[in-house]
Amino acid sequence: MFWDKIGRASGQGGMKDHGRNDSTLGLRLRALRKSHGLSLKELSARASLSVGSLSQIERDLSSPSVRTLNKLATSFDVPLSYFFADPAADEVDGIVIRRDTGHEMDVSAQGIRKHLLTPKALDGLQLMMVRMTPESSSGPEAYGHEGLDAGYVLSGAVRLEVEGRVYLLTEGDSFGFPSTRPHRFECVGTQPAEVLWINTQSRKP
Repeated sequence: MFWDKIGRASGQGGMKDHGRNDSTLGLRLRALRKSHGLSLKELSARASLSVGSLSQIERDLSSPSVRTLNKLATSFDVPLSYFFADPAADEVDGIVIRRDTGHEMDVSAQGIRKHLLTPKALDGLQLMMVRMTPESSSGPEAYGHEGLDAGYVLSGAVRLEVEGRVYLLTEGDSFGFPSTRPHRFECVGTQPAEVLWINTQSRKP
């Protein structure tokens, strides 16, 4: 399988610290919020998320959706990779990522696991292995964010929706579109799906 031939990413360098010593996504979000001097209510208004949802995420009582994580990343002007686990020692000179050592985001509530394949120093470019269980999805609603999205389906079948238009993608199909166009995706059929996914994020000067 392709996954056995490719390393998984980890990260160091290039990123602002933002107090990022915490091990769970919830603790990292709380540290990031506090470093910006924001209350839960203020972050709620900025990210268009409820105070209750944010509180549950910070206490690791709920697993946020991909859409929610994108909203949070945009609110703080950080790449989505900020919310991945952070075993910095897995990188070699900030360039090479060894096999089976790297960042992973487990959006288990949605049946999605994301493995970051690029060093975090490349915070504007994210290459990810996205693994989806049958019927898992990015969420019921389409969403948009800054940057560009592109990908290649390694296995399984994926239903991709971009601005209301639906595309059924199977092994060997690829795609690409501006991330600002509202989009969502889901794994269809009875088999898991694997997608090699690329996202670029424009950074503020």
